[in-house]
Amino acid sequence: MKFQCDACERLVPLETYRTEAGGLVVTCGRCGADSRVGPPATTAPRTEVWAAPAAGAAPTPSVPVMPPSDSWSASAPVTPTLRVVRSESAPLTDDALFEPPPGVCPKCVAPRREEALSCPQCGLVYVNYQPEEQPLSDVLADAWRKLAARWEDWDAHDRLMTLAVGRGELAMVGRLYRIRLARAPDDAVARRGRDEVVRRATLVVPSSVEPAGTPSVFRRLKTVAVGVGVIVVLVLAVLVFQLLRTLSAGY
Repeated sequence: MKFQCDACERLVPLETYRTEAGGLVVTCGRCGADSRVGPPATTAPRTEVWAAPAAGAAPTPSVPVMPPSDSWSASAPVTPTLRVVRSESAPLTDDALFEPPPGVCPKCVAPRREEALSCPQCGLVYVNYQPEEQPLSDVLADAWRKLAARWEDWDAHDRLMTLAVGRGELAMVGRLYRIRLARAPDDAVARRGRDEVVRRATLVVPSSVEPAGTPSVFRRLKTVAVGVGVIVVLVLAVLVFQLLRTLSAGY
């Protein structure tokens, strides 16, 4: 369940609330503003006006008279209504999950100008775009669909990125987050996921750690090259020595 904040007008999950003076107070997790819902306002008291009885007749009440609308509205407290929005149970379609919306580059999801023929961000010529140029494995596509059902769970996002790194598809996950942001620019989770993809992509992590004392491949090649060079020098020295002996014997 979500509610719409009166201050920032965003949809925020209804997680915590408190009561004050018989009313409900919900704090927005985005901007920190409080939205209040007070107890039902009581109606203004009705005023009965009695007509003067005629001689010998019993007193009869006249029609109840309500206070003027202006005075009633001034006395009755006006409390804002908490607008609660329930999340739709229907899952997002594949078009919403995997296809960029109109107005962006279909490749890098950067903003697209109507008169432009190519993307200034990635250089794509729009008429030459082929959807199959953005391959996405079935494993990652299925994981992204499951993630959409539990979008607020950051641990699920972390597991998806780890899966993408292992499969070499981290760039495709970044594109999916950009598609989500293109459709929902105020989605803080999608923005955090996009930034985390960029951070992981810039990390330089060695694939393996060699035990201490073990020579690297470069050291081995260098040792072999030095050994071959020494052997070549020795062979040349022997040939030169034999050639000198032959020349000296001829004299």
